[in-house]
Formats: sequence, C-alpha cells, structure tokens
Amino acid sequence: MKPLDGILVLDLARGYPGAYTTMFLGDFGAEVIRIDPPRRGMPLADIATREAAFNTVNRNKKSMVIDLQTPDGQKVLHRLAQKADVLLEGFRPGVMKRLNAGYETLEGINPRLVYCSLSGFGQTGPYAHLPGHDMNYVAIGGLLSQIGPKDGAPCFASNWLADMAGAGLHGVIGILLALRARDATGKGQYIDIAYLDAAVSLLAYDTARYFGTGLVPKRGETSFTGAVPWTHVYRCKDGEYITVAAIESHLYGNLCRALGREDLVDKQRTTPEENERIKGIFAEIFLTRTRDEWWEYLKGKDTCAGPVNYLDETFADPQVQHRQMVVEVPHPELGAVKQLGLAIKLGDTPGGITRLGVPAGTDSKSILNELGYSDVEIEDLLTRKIIGEPSV
Repeated sequence: MKPLDGILVLDLARGYPGAYTTMFLGDFGAEVIRIDPPRRGMPLADIATREAAFNTVNRNKKSMVIDLQTPDGQKVLHRLAQKADVLLEGFRPGVMKRLNAGYETLEGINPRLVYCSLSGFGQTGPYAHLPGHDMNYVAIGGLLSQIGPKDGAPCFASNWLADMAGAGLHGVIGILLALRARDATGKGQYIDIAYLDAAVSLLAYDTARYFGTGLVPKRGETSFTGAVPWTHVYRCKDGEYITVAAIESHLYGNLCRALGREDLVDKQRTTPEENERIKGIFAEIFLTRTRDEWWEYLKGKDTCAGPVNYLDETFADPQVQHRQMVVEVPHPELGAVKQLGLAIKLGDTPGGITRLGVPAGTDSKSILNELGYSDVEIEDLLTRKIIGEPSV
C-alpha cells in the first residue's frame, strides 16, 4: 500500500516545477497521467525512450498526447477530468480558460476535482501576466540579494530555489491539504501557487529579524552570508572548498581547537573588524591541507563542516548512498537507469519507483480504452492528430 493509491492526477505542468510536484504524487502511489502537447518532428522512438527514462520528474507517470487547441481534444480532457482527483497546470493565467479547461468549467464537470495552478506571479496582481523564470522570482523576492560576495554581484543558485524548492514543493503541500479538506467536505477546490510567493515564503528565518528590527540583511554582512569566520566557505590547498558552520559555541570551540587556535575560542561574538582578522587566520590554515584531508580530519572533531562536492562526488558519498538518494531502476531496453532516490522515507507506507519516464503519447490508446472509446474512435482521433503516439 502507498498513501496515494487510488488518486488520479492529470499533469499539465509543461515544465520542471509542476512535473516535480506530480513526481512526488506518483512516487507515493497516485496514478499520474501526463498530458503532452503534439509535436511535429517527434524524435525517433529509441532516442525518445532514452531521454524519457532519465528524466527523473516524469517517472511513475503515463503519457498521453492531446491537442487541447481542438474541440475534440478538449472533450477528451473533459472525460478524463470526470474521473480525476487532481489536475495540475503550469500555464500563464488565462490559458487554461481559453482551452475550455479552466477551473469553473472542470468544476462543473467534477465538483470533487482539486485544481492546482502554478504560475510565475500568481493568478492576480499587477505582475500576473508577466513572463518570468527562477532568477527573476528570487531576485524580486529578495533571496538573490543575499547570495554572493559582499562587494561583488549576486550569484545565481542553480538548484532553482523558486521553481523546485518553492513552487514545486508548495504544489505538493497545497494538493495534499486540498485532498485532506475534500475528505471532510466532499468538495474539491482551486489552488493558486505563485513561484514568487513560494520564493518569499522561504525567507522565514531572515524575515524574523527584519520585521523585528527593520535591518535589511545583505550579502556578506550577516552570519549566514559570510560575515563571520564560523559560518564560512574556505579555499583549501588543492583549490577546492570546504564549509564550516560552527554556530553553537561548543562547536565553534571545537573548531578552534581542531585548527590549533584555542586562543580564539572566546572570540566568537566580537566586532566586525575582529571577525575579518579571524577569517584571515582560518583562511591561511585551511590552505595547508586539501579539501578531502580537511573533511576526514574534521569529521572526528565534533564540529560542523562539509566539503563542497561536485555531483559525481555527491553520488559517490557513503552517506548519500546509504540513504539511497541515488538508485538504479531496471529498464527493458536501457538496462539500469540511475534516478534520484526518495527523500521522504515513510516507515509503514513507503513510496517507490515503479515506472521510468516514457516517450510522449506512450499510453494514449490504453487511456482512451479505459475511458470507453472504441478502437474505431481511437483510430479516428489518431488520424486527425487529436491524440498522438511516439513515432517509430
């Protein structure tokens, strides 16, 4: 048993953040049908199969190609919506309504439907119809201003804070909350998730101080952006980097002792000038060993440290491997395909990867069969390109 067994999700994400949301639902048992658009010049089946299998966010999903710009394609979606529990879409505001698939339309077909919209700035407000990407949202949201060197330009975080940690995960939370509410009320509801809102919500720590004091946190000037020696990134002998985050006083003391500078133990809470002096001392010490030498040494000193790894090193790390955050899934044509593991580890009803991503349209026929379409009707829809299959 998985927690979301019996839940049917229609995935119209059309992008990584929303697909990340529905990946979580599929990992924990939901039946997820990805609604893909028709494409001219679809790649050969073997190429599409390889690309699809390694696309982590499309695992545990079926795929159906529907031309939603046609009335007959919209009818297929309406039929799917009659039996669906969740629909997630990632278009700009107004697009789904133009496709005859807005919330008001589908709610009329299925009042139990949980309908989640992910958009850059949300469905309302002066920016609602502006285009945007993650860098724009974290910039407007104030996150980017705190990343980078004090006297340099902000540095973009490539792990997509607004897209994946923000909107993607907030989408999961919103859908699960709405499903829980439906258990009590019997009715679905509309969920409006904005990438900008989600990015701003990640500022819970920083805003506590800002709202309380009015002081604006700036990169290089706060404890977590490089202002102090005990939470910092240091260059090592081999040119690689190690992080220290000895925030608690006993961990800072252990760091000083490990570095042979017990005279600095009582200097944790000091002046900005003294912080700069101590950072310089620590920087010189860290240049005497390689990153990996420091990591092996500091692991036994009861202080917070960690190497700045590249991805190949991350997935070779014994802790990452022990926690099964990289797994191999068998594929009938490709052999073992590597995937990210599941970060949420439920003790009694764990999730899992039962199917790798498939080429667009792989399940078009079988899904229509389940909806009651006859073989003749399906062939007609295929011929008129209302639905599609992978090329062969």
